[in-house]
Amino acid sequence: MHKNFNAFFERLSPFAPVFIRLLIGFHLVYGTHDKIFSAEAMQGIGGWFQTQGIPFPFFSAYLSAYCQFICGLLFILGFLTHAAGIVMVINFICAIGFVHIGDTYTNTFPAITMLAGSLFLLFSGAGSISIDRVRDDLNKLNLESWDVRDGF
Repeated sequence: MHKNFNAFFERLSPFAPVFIRLLIGFHLVYGTHDKIFSAEAMQGIGGWFQTQGIPFPFFSAYLSAYCQFICGLLFILGFLTHAAGIVMVINFICAIGFVHIGDTYTNTFPAITMLAGSLFLLFSGAGSISIDRVRDDLNKLNLESWDVRDGF
């Protein structure tokens, strides 16, 4: 029974990264969409960044919000996942370092969760159910069918 139980979940393991991608990606998009589509909201974030002592506060607000929004979409799609992971790891290390040092665990937890999810996706990739996987499979097919005699 124990072997069957493990075998069942082993067969489903390709779905594991999908859940992380959807959770992290949705949270990133949901948390930034209002700033992306409202100049007033973005200015408010820039002003708040200024009170926190973040360098280049308005530029940083735009950069962080757009990176989170775009990387969230990339995570959901499972496209360019490693690159999006690097960007989000840097973003959330900065967020924790500039905003959450000395903050309560409860307030810091969302940033820690986003950092952990981004690290997971950076190191594990999008998984087998993703655009990245399809792209990699197509690249392998093209490389395997290429012959030196075909030229460049």
